[in-house]
Amino acid sequence: MSRSHAARLSASALMMLALGGCVVGPDYTAPVTDPPATFAHAPEQVVGEAAEPEAAWWQLLGDPMLDDLINTARLANPDLRTAEANVRAARAMLGGEIFLLPAIAAGMTGASLWLAYLLAALLVIPAALTKAELSTAIPAAGGSYLFVERAIGPMAGTIAGLGLWLSLLLKSAFALAVLGYYLALVVDVPTTPVALVLLVGVMALNVVGVRKVGKVQTVVVGACLAVLAVLVVVGIPQIERLHLLHATPGDPPWLAGGWSGLMATVGLVFISYAGVTKIAAIAEEVRDEGRNIPLGIVISLLVIALVYTLVAWVLAGIFTPAEIAGDTTPIATLAHEVFGPIGVPIIVVTAFAALVSMANAGLLAASRFPFAMARDHLAPSVFHRIHRRYSTPHWAIVVTGVAMGIIVVSFDVVRIAKLASAFMIAAFAVVNVALILFRESKAQWYEPRFQAPLYPWLQVVGVVTGIAILVAMGSIALVGLVVISALGVLLYLLYGRTRSSRLGILRQILWRKDLVRDRSNTGSVSALGRSRTIVALFGDEPSAEALVQIGMTLAGPTGEVEVVALREVPEQTDLSSMLELDDRTVSLERRVLALAGERGVNTRFEQVVTRDVRRTLYDRASATESNWVIMAWRDRHRRGHIVRDPMEWLMARLPCNLAVFRDAGIRTYRHLMVMAEPGPHDALVAHTADDLAALFRADISFVNHAAAHQGDRGAAAAYAAQMQALCEAETRAELLHGPDDVAELVAASARFDLVVLGAPPEKPLHSMFFTTREETLMERAHCAVVRLKTPRAEVHRTLGRGAVEPARSVIAERLAPEAVAARRTVRDKSRLFSEIAGLMATAAPGLSAAAIEQSLREREALQSTAMGQGIAIPHATIAGLSQTYLGVMTLAQPVDYGDQAEAPVDVCFCLLGPPDDRASHLRLLSAIATAVIDSDQLPQLRQAQSKLELVAALQFEVHERSA
Repeated sequence: MSRSHAARLSASALMMLALGGCVVGPDYTAPVTDPPATFAHAPEQVVGEAAEPEAAWWQLLGDPMLDDLINTARLANPDLRTAEANVRAARAMLGGEIFLLPAIAAGMTGASLWLAYLLAALLVIPAALTKAELSTAIPAAGGSYLFVERAIGPMAGTIAGLGLWLSLLLKSAFALAVLGYYLALVVDVPTTPVALVLLVGVMALNVVGVRKVGKVQTVVVGACLAVLAVLVVVGIPQIERLHLLHATPGDPPWLAGGWSGLMATVGLVFISYAGVTKIAAIAEEVRDEGRNIPLGIVISLLVIALVYTLVAWVLAGIFTPAEIAGDTTPIATLAHEVFGPIGVPIIVVTAFAALVSMANAGLLAASRFPFAMARDHLAPSVFHRIHRRYSTPHWAIVVTGVAMGIIVVSFDVVRIAKLASAFMIAAFAVVNVALILFRESKAQWYEPRFQAPLYPWLQVVGVVTGIAILVAMGSIALVGLVVISALGVLLYLLYGRTRSSRLGILRQILWRKDLVRDRSNTGSVSALGRSRTIVALFGDEPSAEALVQIGMTLAGPTGEVEVVALREVPEQTDLSSMLELDDRTVSLERRVLALAGERGVNTRFEQVVTRDVRRTLYDRASATESNWVIMAWRDRHRRGHIVRDPMEWLMARLPCNLAVFRDAGIRTYRHLMVMAEPGPHDALVAHTADDLAALFRADISFVNHAAAHQGDRGAAAAYAAQMQALCEAETRAELLHGPDDVAELVAASARFDLVVLGAPPEKPLHSMFFTTREETLMERAHCAVVRLKTPRAEVHRTLGRGAVEPARSVIAERLAPEAVAARRTVRDKSRLFSEIAGLMATAAPGLSAAAIEQSLREREALQSTAMGQGIAIPHATIAGLSQTYLGVMTLAQPVDYGDQAEAPVDVCFCLLGPPDDRASHLRLLSAIATAVIDSDQLPQLRQAQSKLELVAALQFEVHERSA
């Protein structure tokens, strides 16, 4: 194109136009708030850790790339309607990529470049709706970085922060690089130096701050859209049908790069729609945000997608791919073809305005990521400093600007665009994962005003398509992501790991070993006395009074009951603001205390406000040395659909007995159905049923199914007799033997008022997809159900009642001297089981080591036999044994006992017994708890150097305790 056809505009005039009407920035002069006032703990209120004071304007920061940030808009106009929200969204979305990327896309996929823009718009929808939901649930600073950090944890947040920072850097650097191409059409200047000069000006502008240019920016964005729309309307009649169909000789096929080339092109142009999610950042400003935020996203996406797709379609219809593939100013070329020579200066002015605005907004937004990361102690604190005069994060801006300059000098525009898109696609995919984690966590505070439809399929599609596009984009995208991930991990390990203690939702719903390892970091503050029974209320119980009544019953007439109303709040909420009891809690407290007065049970009521409800409950149970924790049954709608129940780890690891109660509206329990089955909880089930029967004056029926004993009715009857012997009240036994054990047991429950059963074995993977037998019984039973669980470290302490033999005689009677070994050396848990099996084979006649090892492993698969304090009690029931045998082995070095173990194991007690000698098995477990775990004998057992010393140490301790 000849420059003689273009108007000669001065660079200075263009700069003034951009700075006066297009460059945007926030009002940085908002005052810094004072730290929140300190508060005293009310007698019946407990709060968590106080939030750190922060300056008001950055507390209100929204998602980056909106030019006027949340604080300015909220103060000026707190009730944005849909039309205003759409304008802001379009203003954030309109970027400079349309001025160059169509030409690159034509070289990659041919005339189907417009299809790439359309597909990219469709693939943005999952992330757009996901961020709309997250923003209405977590209206705080940080945007995607915040969502990822809160959901997955600080390390993932560090990686996401770096990736998003670089994505915005690359997007802004791309704008500056493209700007040079368009300036060269009217001004004879070198492109790279001009881009660097403009960058310095934008940096200075961001440091100083520009106010009240939002309305002008809206006008300019509207003008840019109008120019592109006119270009499309005037250009459509000039479209050559043969170009779209590629019927002319020598043209490449419609999908020039095949489907993989089309997908790679989708990835390239994806960055054009990055601004679609920015409207979600102003959720708190928008009136009826649950409706207007998603509506604004959809409308603005449709508008921008229509403009971009039509521009690409007109380009593909007027020119062949070969004609525009190498063009660095395709829109100017199109304008010259459509409007004639006058079209070039119009497009240059339009491009200059859009690109400078885009560079400024990108620098503004990118600088906030190191600022937010420094606030969260994941980046050096220098990035959190604010300029005294201009009240801007000047160091974050300067470092971001320098990085942009390096990118402009070092990379070509194609590579810049690919990397920017790759980081943004990865961020959108991870945000979809974050929403799944928030939903599955069932956190009390997660109450979005808008919920993304088609959960979880919409998010799964977003993740899968994002990964597919990244793969199609090739090595540059994948290598870039690997490098950024490595840098993020390195930054976290070297800096953030020791400074950030926050747990992401992912860690909170998985194994919480941090609870056991660090009990000092409770997340809540309270001075409590000793309590025997804790009733935990989470706010969604069908009947809190029924749950409290069960707690009072288990506590007994002389016990103490602590009713704890747990209220979980997000990280951004100041706990002191949540101290006041709401009307519902006040009413609940009144009813609970009235019930306590009627029952004559010592009861106290507390509301606990915390950011980590699982940690708070675990520490409360540990600190008070409670005998019981009582919780309501969690229906399926209160549990996750994809991951395991977030409360499952806590329920399996509470350091006290756990009762899970499902209310059925029954208040008088006269007939108890007890389902005790061989396992770690059967003794607790029998004794608790006995206690309940005494308090309710009820009768007890041990009801079981022959299927629990492999169809052996004799073994089932013998086991029932052993359980009945543990009870002081009169009992009867009933054996069912129908084809469907669950259906038979559910039908039998219709004749009773309360079912008492044990917890299912721990099967985390299994429970993710299928309900256990015990869960099915709880859901379908025709009466109330209470499910009991003994903590692993308790080892049937409940058997230590009057009828149980002294620990010394039980251990002395069953200990097999030939099955004792001291300080064995094994390398892992698998080898440990082989050693134990070989040791027990010397004591159990007629059994091979292989058969014993297989039985031990089958039992271990049901539930870990680690008991805490470095002790494990692997055991198995094997038909054909004449009695129960006990073996003991200590290890020279502890071995890892698996994820479910709280500590490595170096002391093992092994029990082997026949199915009809369950009572001896239970007494041995109780004896081990009494003689070893509850004593100071463990160091002596570990110090024993030989079999004789080990036997002597154990028997000596038993003798001393029995004296």
